[in-house]
Amino acid sequence: MNQTINIALIFFSLALFAQKKKNGEIYIKHPSIDVIFQLHDAMNANDSIVLDKLIADDFKGVSGEQMNPDAEPQTKAEFIQTVKNLHTNTRYFSVKHTDNGYPDAVEYKDESFSNGTWVYSWEYWTAVGATTGIDYSQPRHTQYVVNKRNQIAYSRTYFNQSPYSETWKSQNELIDGRIYSHHENINKVRKFIKAFQFDDDENLFTDFSENVRVDAIFNDWDADPMTLDDFKEGIKGFKSNYKIVNMRNVWIKYYEFDAQRNTVQSWWRVEVTRKSDQKNIVFPVMFNHTFNDDGEIVRHFESWDRSKIQ
Repeated sequence: MNQTINIALIFFSLALFAQKKKNGEIYIKHPSIDVIFQLHDAMNANDSIVLDKLIADDFKGVSGEQMNPDAEPQTKAEFIQTVKNLHTNTRYFSVKHTDNGYPDAVEYKDESFSNGTWVYSWEYWTAVGATTGIDYSQPRHTQYVVNKRNQIAYSRTYFNQSPYSETWKSQNELIDGRIYSHHENINKVRKFIKAFQFDDDENLFTDFSENVRVDAIFNDWDADPMTLDDFKEGIKGFKSNYKIVNMRNVWIKYYEFDAQRNTVQSWWRVEVTRKSDQKNIVFPVMFNHTFNDDGEIVRHFESWDRSKIQ
């Protein structure tokens, strides 16, 4: 039985090996990789003369995210003009290989791909809009083809288009909802704050969702939001050390955004007495309360300096 199994495994392994077919060589060092390094240097220096030498006259550049089958590829002249525009319309422009990746050069045996060397480049693109301040900086992947004359004949690039879509919006004045000085949700926030001030546990969370997410600016950046039970324990701990004297509203508005859920933002002058030494302390607090369509608070965010009460 064991001999039969071993023979079967041998034939299975041979079958897998037989399915492999080599289609070229991959290089970590190659003259075509040097061409891409030269391209990056020329782009960073906005050197049109060097770019003209590096890019083939029949160059075609395409976007990996392009969904239009009739879109024309970018020409050599358009590529060089794009580099000029980047230096004119953005700040801090640079392109380089990422620190945690390296380019591979591939020489294919397949006739369809044998007319040049493919270079798979893992890049980091840095640029900030000169008029909008939008940060385009991001990792991106570009596949280049370097021809026999050591010129770039083709490129296909994959990167996040969202910052560029935001550019058009930021160059126009767009309305994103309304701002209310008086609203039902403002009333709910005020009732919560006053229930907190007057130690009214019965009415403290009447407008909160059971699944509310609670966060604060003094939390660690990657800390998970607190639950409602966590928040209740936090309030209990705060009140064991401090007596609230007053919470006076300084500013409150309700934002009915088109782009996101609805939020009440409020600023409060908070006055407390520290129980350990009876010291009176005054400090500002900012709250953001986000509501769902049922009028429940689904996110509580607070921002204040904890060092003020220590």
